[in-house]
Parts: sequence; structure tokens; C-alpha cells
Amino acid sequence: MKEGKGSYLIMLWVLIGSLCLGVLLVLLAPREARPSTTENRMLSGAPELTRETLLSGAFFTGIEDFLSDGFFAREDVISKADQLLGAFDLRTEEQRLIQLAVDTDQKLVADAGGELSTDSHDDTTAIAETPTITETPTGTPVPTSTPTATPTASPTATPTATPEPTAAPTTEPAATHTADDEHPSATPFATMTPAPTETPKVITPLAADATYYLYLIEQSGTKLENYDYPAENIMTFAKSLNHLRELLPEDGEVHYMQVPVAAVGVRLCVQRSRFAGWESTMEDALQSQVTNGVYIHNAPAILNDHLAAGEMDLYYFTDHHWSAKGAWYALEAIMQSRGMPVVSYEEYTYQRKKMGENEYGREDWIEAMYPLNPVRGVVLKELDQERESMLINYKARNYMAYLNGTETPWRRFDTGYGTDRKALVICDSFGNAFVPYLLPYYDEVHMTDLRRDYFHPEEAGGTFSELLAYHQIDDVYVILSTSNGINSSNSLDVFWETITQ
Repeated sequence: MKEGKGSYLIMLWVLIGSLCLGVLLVLLAPREARPSTTENRMLSGAPELTRETLLSGAFFTGIEDFLSDGFFAREDVISKADQLLGAFDLRTEEQRLIQLAVDTDQKLVADAGGELSTDSHDDTTAIAETPTITETPTGTPVPTSTPTATPTASPTATPTATPEPTAAPTTEPAATHTADDEHPSATPFATMTPAPTETPKVITPLAADATYYLYLIEQSGTKLENYDYPAENIMTFAKSLNHLRELLPEDGEVHYMQVPVAAVGVRLCVQRSRFAGWESTMEDALQSQVTNGVYIHNAPAILNDHLAAGEMDLYYFTDHHWSAKGAWYALEAIMQSRGMPVVSYEEYTYQRKKMGENEYGREDWIEAMYPLNPVRGVVLKELDQERESMLINYKARNYMAYLNGTETPWRRFDTGYGTDRKALVICDSFGNAFVPYLLPYYDEVHMTDLRRDYFHPEEAGGTFSELLAYHQIDDVYVILSTSNGINSSNSLDVFWETITQ
């Protein structure tokens, strides 16, 4: 009898302790929604208790999400748990990294509402075996027109017919900096000259059953499908890009780039003996469906030669983003396609900090650049409510170093370069490493994130089209990762709904 009573008391105290711990964790949990640096998403904040949320059930759903995302020291607990599990992982480094790439990529695409090809990755437990080969589809139609502005992978690509600018940056940055240094002033960069008016383009729709791919190419030349892009998705997104061009001035341009996440890029680095590179046919198909003034840039083509040459610092091994150098290569190709002189990567000075390493000793480094000219950044709400915003967070030791992460609903960076043009970058977090290198080409660089739940017209102070006109935007750059790209609901549905409001 005493043993039964003792067991009952133990269980009772365990229950009471668990209840107290749960209450303590809820009280210590952050109440506001905030970005996760490891998961590239907004963590749920505490839901608002109203009659409407109670009746609709949204309050109880919000409580569940809040308890899942809001427990105390969440990311530290997850990190320690992953390290503990990793200690019992008996796979080879190559097997583990590839499986991590698969899991990360599938999760990112699933979160974005997209789909991977069913043949995206072969079985990681049989790396040494001959993989199942998927040949390039023979019935895939070829786009009906050849793009004219898509840059090649070579950084010395021949510029388009855009007139050559007459000036180049002349100021060298200081040799060393600290986070509190005054930045040197830079001579205004060359003024951009828009391309001459083109003859209206005739667009022939893609075959309804056509599919385009991102391939991983083996050393033997065999192409393995990694992502598939149905023609329907390509034409749907092209309609959005064409509408975006209509919202700009007569000389305005739209530039689009879809960047594979590190899960794919790291795989090319880890399996260099197997893969020669990658190739994407989606960009040519998309270029064939857009109007004059819209230019599609092929990120796999731009990065391919660098990855194949063994440049392993274009993507992170401990994070799903590309690095600052990968973003700079993309910027270089875009500006060369416009006939612009490019500020070299080495012309900037950097603060290097170790971002981390995996359990096999592969290191990631943050290279936080110092701008050539003093830059003022602000977050804008309701058009004129300004709050200071960082260009570079020199204290961060992760991807948050670039722009201090995503901030909504609208951001502006004032550069003072005297180019008489303003740009808007529409992006997910992959745009954060890209924006600092765009600054020398514009007087103002604006940013917004049009993913679901990131942009709200009432908070921003107007609809998207009203904001474009209010801020007098000349050019738009759309920089998205594959997780929010053409196959995702963010691009197929949310993007169109937002820009047409």
C-alpha cells in the first residue's frame, strides 16, 4: 500500500513539475514573431485573443504554433540535440552531407509550396553504386526565341548593346577597418544608360506538356534531374514579371534570378569526383515568355565554372544560403550584361569572422564588406515612419550579418552615388547578400519581401503599385531562392496577387 502511495506521489510531483516548467517556458518565450536564423522563416508569436479568433479556431491553432516555436532557448536546444544525434551518426561525411542537403532542400521547397522532381536525388546509402540514370527528355520543346540579356557563366561576358558608361569608380577603400570606422567617400559611380527601345516582342506560348529542368551533370556527361519546372508554372510567373515591367517607367528594367539553395551547390563541392557541374533550362524558357525590358539571368550558368573549379566558398556548409562571393558573381554577370563597369569583389575590404564548422571540420566564414560610400538604411512603415536599419551587422557570426536579416515591410538604402536612378530588390533572404553589392549603381536601393505574411499594404502605407510610384522606382531586381521560386505558391500565387493590388 505504501509502495503504491509512494509511486502516486512521485507521479504527482512529476506532473506538477512538468506543469510548472511548461508555464515557465511560456512566460519566458518571446511574445513577438521573429525570424529564425537557422530555418529561414518567421517563428510564431503569441496569438491575439479575440472573439473572432476564438470562433474561427485561429486562436487555438496559434497557441499550438506559439508553443512549438516559442519555447525558451529554442535554437540552442535544437543545436545541442542535433550535435548529440550527430555523435551517433556512423555514416561517412559524404553520405551525411548529401542526406542533409536532401532533407534541407525538400523542407525548404515544401515550406514554400513547391515540388521537387521525384528523381531529385539518388539513394544516399548507395553512393558508390551506379545511380539510376534519367536521360534528358527527348520531347522537351526548345524555347521559341533566344534570350538576349541572360548572362553567361563567364565573368568576361560580352556586354549587350547598351552604350558603354563613361566613368568608373575611382576611390580605393581603406586597407583596414573596424566596425566603428568612418567609411571613405567615393566618387559617384557611372550613370546607367537604359537600353534603346526595342521592337515589340512576339511571344509564342510554350507547349502545355513541356517540362524544363535543373540537371546535375556527372563526369560521364549523364544528366540527372534535380528540379523540374512545368511549362504552366513558367508561363504563369512570366505573366507576373511582364506586369511588373508595365508598372515601371518607359526606360525601366526587370531582372530576375532564381538561385539554387546550398543543398544543391554543396553537393557539387562534396562530390567533385562524380559531378562535373549543373545546367538549368528553365531560364531560357522563361526568357522566351517575357516582354522587352525583362531579363532572366541563369544563376547555375553563372556559378557553374566557379564551382567546377573548386571554389567551395560560394555556398555555406552550415547554412542553406549562398555566400557574399556567390552573390557578387551574380551581380557581376547582371551588370556586365547591361554594359556596366563592375566594382570588383577585391575592391571592397572585409571583416572576416568564422561562422562555424560542421563536425567534420568544414569551416564557413562570414565576409562582412565595408561599403565604398557611407550608406544610410531605414525601415519604412506607412510611407514616412522611419527606423534606422543596418546594412551590415559586424557583430553577427551568421548570415544575419547581411542587412541584419529580413525586415519588413519596406527598406531603403541611401547611397549618394549620383546616378539619378532608383532600384527595388524583391527578394527572400537570398537577396540580403546581394543588395550591398548593388549600391554603387543607384542613388537609392529599396527592398521588400513579397512572400506570404511578409508584406501588408496597410503597414507599408499603400499597395505595391502605389509604393513603386511613390518612391519613383526605375528598375526592379527579383532575387529568389529555389525554395521560393517558380514552383512555389509564393511565386505562382502570392506574387501576382500582391503586385496587382
